[in-house]
Amino acid sequence: MKIFSAGLFALGLLGFTGCSSMSASSKYSKNLPASSSLFLSTYPGISPQARVALADSTHFLQTDPRWAAHTLGGSEQSLEGYGCLVTVAAMALRNLGFQTDPGDLTTRLKANGGFTSTGLLVWSGLERVTGGQARAVFYTRQTDKIVRECLMAGYYPLVKFDLPSRQTHWAMVVMETDHGFYIRDPMVASTIPIPLSARTKTIDAVRCVGMKA
Repeated sequence: MKIFSAGLFALGLLGFTGCSSMSASSKYSKNLPASSSLFLSTYPGISPQARVALADSTHFLQTDPRWAAHTLGGSEQSLEGYGCLVTVAAMALRNLGFQTDPGDLTTRLKANGGFTSTGLLVWSGLERVTGGQARAVFYTRQTDKIVRECLMAGYYPLVKFDLPSRQTHWAMVVMETDHGFYIRDPMVASTIPIPLSARTKTIDAVRCVGMKA
């Protein structure tokens, strides 16, 4: 299934971080073939069986003390307070086979023009720090159909929504069941994915991260 359809823009647009040492030329080593990023599986405690599920080997928290104090770009905003988007991007890349984590990804993005001076993520930075192997797709619409198409194509949907506090937040969708989408949330410590519906009823934006064909 082709992921690129009407309603998307190419790389290079800015990402809103929200939510509350490598050289510029260094690249990630990639251990997994692209085909391994998409497979059907079940998770203990989640039923019924998944319609589609992506590899889910990593769950990072933005509050992890190993990187919580890292700052975004040239700003004073920390990963702990405002790094939900960088954290879910790191989860997506790690599941795709890149050896990274939120602290490492932040360092690489800083060295490769991946942030604005105010700490906004520049999406094309993900392509640069992976040597052109990964890409992000920006959609002008946010629908279940787009999230589903991304999952089916082996791309990780990153979804933006507002928390009850009205603070912007991002999470990564890893599977869909008959009961809806399940996510990894960088603010929720859980051994298994949690229902997206437990965090929000609506999504405000979708970005999908995957491997270039």
